[in-house]
Amino acid sequence: MNNQSFTSWRSVLIGAVLIPLNSHWHIQMTLVWLTNFPAILTLLFNVIFILLLLVVCNHFWARYSPKTSLRQSELLTIYTMLCTSTALCGYDMMQCLVSLMGTGTWYATHENEWITLFSHHLPDWLVVKDIEVLTPFYNGESNFYSSRYLSAWAIPIVCWTVFVILLIWVMLCINVLLRKQWIEHERLAYPIVELPYDMTTVDKSTSKKRDSLLTNQRLWFGLSISGGIGLLNGFSYLYPSVPSIPIWVTSINQLATTKPWNAISSMNITLYPFVMGLGFLMPLSLAVSYWSFYLFWQFQRIIGSQLGFQSLPGFPYPMAQVRGVWIALLLYVIWGGRKYFQKVLKQGITGIFKPAVSTSTDRSEEPMTAGQALSGMIIGLAVIFGFCRLAGMSYSFAFWFFVIYLSLSIAITRIRAELGPPAHDMYGAGPDHILTSILGSRRIGSQNLSVMTLFFWLNRESYRAHPMPHQLEGFKLASRIGKDSRRLILAIMLAATIGAISCFWSILHVGYELGMESKLYRTTWFARQGYTILASHLTHQNETSYVDLSFMGVGFVFTMVLMSIRSQFLWWPFHPVGYAVSGWWIIGRLWFPLFISTILKWSILRFGGVRSYRKTIPFFQGLILGDFVIGSGWSIVGIIFQIPTYVFWGG
Repeated sequence: MNNQSFTSWRSVLIGAVLIPLNSHWHIQMTLVWLTNFPAILTLLFNVIFILLLLVVCNHFWARYSPKTSLRQSELLTIYTMLCTSTALCGYDMMQCLVSLMGTGTWYATHENEWITLFSHHLPDWLVVKDIEVLTPFYNGESNFYSSRYLSAWAIPIVCWTVFVILLIWVMLCINVLLRKQWIEHERLAYPIVELPYDMTTVDKSTSKKRDSLLTNQRLWFGLSISGGIGLLNGFSYLYPSVPSIPIWVTSINQLATTKPWNAISSMNITLYPFVMGLGFLMPLSLAVSYWSFYLFWQFQRIIGSQLGFQSLPGFPYPMAQVRGVWIALLLYVIWGGRKYFQKVLKQGITGIFKPAVSTSTDRSEEPMTAGQALSGMIIGLAVIFGFCRLAGMSYSFAFWFFVIYLSLSIAITRIRAELGPPAHDMYGAGPDHILTSILGSRRIGSQNLSVMTLFFWLNRESYRAHPMPHQLEGFKLASRIGKDSRRLILAIMLAATIGAISCFWSILHVGYELGMESKLYRTTWFARQGYTILASHLTHQNETSYVDLSFMGVGFVFTMVLMSIRSQFLWWPFHPVGYAVSGWWIIGRLWFPLFISTILKWSILRFGGVRSYRKTIPFFQGLILGDFVIGSGWSIVGIIFQIPTYVFWGG
């Protein structure tokens, strides 16, 4: 491995400067104008847009000062930092967290009895209960930069920022332990990193450095198609007399109105060019699994309606099944790499108790030694458990909550590394649902339930905006270039710190100016949902849900059977990873363009071979870039001129 570091100090500085600007742009898009939602996708279009600007500027700078131009590794460091901060600032994560900090008090009424039920269980150092501070935050027409407002929010912001840093640190330590097995031994595909890697690749075959992908004619052909559609539709949105090209064709739900077809859920015919591009980069068998299992979910709903399973509301219980699926996937992955993980665990324990032994490990191959990663993970988790205990949660409940949460995080990271889907919406698969299904709300207790609700921002839909996969993808990029990735850990931690603080600032700034209730209502709806679920658990305490556990078992067994078939028959095209990420609504907007790209990829490989496939890749990368660049451009135009603009992709 090249001893040169993947991360330079100037790349970290550039990333640190860009993160607050990116956070402000992100909040304007998702909260103020309710337009595009970048963190819902796996490939973050706002980060790709910023990376493209950096690549273009760096290209022209290299003509005048080649020695001082940014290297590919530096550009990718900035990319990784921006991905980390964007995931944290996502629609589902910290935007929901900020709203959780005030919603429990602001929306409490005599009718819902929230004050009596759980307000006293919410620690004052994690939430804001001063109604005079919350009133301008929810009503707007005020200024956050008042000493009273700043002091009221200061302690909760500091405490939650510390928690975010700890969580990111634990994820990093886990990724260090996973890195070698998934990147070097199993050589997983990591389709998500293909575009940023190719965008920053420099062609050194000529005397002048140039970006080899951005000079590819096929890329520009694809970009002109998707970008042209975005431009035309953008002008049509502003000036309705201008014709448009429909991307959203129809909704199957509106056409299927009779039983049993009306059981179909969130099924749409769309033609998103960027989804076709992302689908083309996915491994073919996994792309087939993605849309095939989505159709299988719909088949289950139709059959359930036809057979009259009214006694089982929610059939086929996709949330419960997905819990069983990801648990089986994780166990299968652990079993497959058991020899490696045993070796790493042994090295880690040896490194903790005999640090001198760890010096024999080739540190140039790892961001940190196994002993450092294991001890860092243990210390980080210990502090997190202490954080939860101070908040009022019991140690045992905190232990199981975060063991399940981090296990799911590992499963999602694996899904991203292996499948690279456009989105992975695993709503209802988190520790809150698993623990309440197994234990029942009565056994968990009101204090544990209340504190768990403060982590609703980790549980609701934040699995589609998860920071952990971006970390491992950063390590993959460093490995692909052949650079030392030790400094990348510092870059990611700095990005998490600045990202968390800038996200708090961006939301509170626009909240006091515009009002969370009047203008920024979408994220308050998420928080209200969390507290409504809490109130329901406290009012109607239940026991173990055997129906949920049964369908978790169905998902588990189904996954193990599929994995066994795949291990015996290499030609078997269906992978349960597709089953795990296709059960919720978001795939309903993505399945059809994925179906199209699968047919195109199969045809090219079948009749043109691998060589033709490789030549076609830049065209589909152009489809992605065209949508991302023009879509980002329209959002910036809308923010500058304070007008609604065309949305190329909506959540």
